[in-house]
Amino acid sequence: MLWYEVQRLRFDYPDRFRLEIDDFRLDSKEKVSVVGRNGAGKSTLLRVLAFLERPLSWERFRYAGRDVVPGKTPRKGIGLLRQQPWIFRGTVEGNLAYGLRVRRRSRREIRRRVGAMCERLDLTRHHLTPARALSGGEQRRVALGRMLIVEPEVLLLDEPTTHLDEASRKIIGQVLAECDAAVLLMTHDLRLAYELPGRTLGMENGRLSEVLSRNVFSGTCSGGVLTTPGGLEILLPRPPSESKAMVAIDPRSVVISHEPLHSSMRNSFTGRIRSVESEGENRWLEIEGRERFTAVISRKSYEEMELNLDRTVVVSFKINAVQLLQGNDDDSR
Repeated sequence: MLWYEVQRLRFDYPDRFRLEIDDFRLDSKEKVSVVGRNGAGKSTLLRVLAFLERPLSWERFRYAGRDVVPGKTPRKGIGLLRQQPWIFRGTVEGNLAYGLRVRRRSRREIRRRVGAMCERLDLTRHHLTPARALSGGEQRRVALGRMLIVEPEVLLLDEPTTHLDEASRKIIGQVLAECDAAVLLMTHDLRLAYELPGRTLGMENGRLSEVLSRNVFSGTCSGGVLTTPGGLEILLPRPPSESKAMVAIDPRSVVISHEPLHSSMRNSFTGRIRSVESEGENRWLEIEGRERFTAVISRKSYEEMELNLDRTVVVSFKINAVQLLQGNDDDSR
């Protein structure tokens, strides 16, 4: 069954932003990751699909196999995890049990299911701890468990691993990969997106795309070096297990300079600035060399360096800024 079938949907924030979705589908038990930077439209799309916002127009909007009116239809069967989820007062156990108590489940069933969820999310030792006293990563796990324990059929998640420790990130990724529900994950974390089995889409300027265009490169590997079709050589944090691999570099990890740097950043190449986008106090630069690269720097740095279109610059980034997405047994799946 198709949980969502959306065509020609448009949502506007007047004079600020437009969401335009030509075609989106989410099938039963399917897992879809949408990757995009802040302001791309990920959270807006999630709110529309959660029936919290009414679009300006749509040609088709079907949920659970029937035509619905977005913004008015009850959110039956949907679990929504916001980027900053609310944590209730009381213990971890109390937070996890909330949805079951509302549904008037027996005390025995609640104890059993809360215990199983604590074990699943590595929270057993904290089950009687005040939830608000936990770390950010542990609180995010509590919020995820509170949603999962009532067994929704569709999970909508907004940046579930932002600013989390590696242990919490791995636990959340594994739980999402193993759950039976259909999952729509909004994230800027490319590694999480590729660890989750299923489709990975890109989002930019309010539109979905099959292509992730920001610093995602495929190529052949020899030792610890990936060579792209354009001839760019990228030093990797470790040799991949396969002869071909896919990597990603966060634009915020990229350093721009006029001359080569004498530093620990062993990945370095030259290119020309082909486009500049403004985003608040940041400037997003598209730099073309052997491959097209994206970097983000502050407006102040951009002005102090006197950068402009067609300026030749040096692009540098550390080896540990390179994320292996495919071709690695340990982390890619």
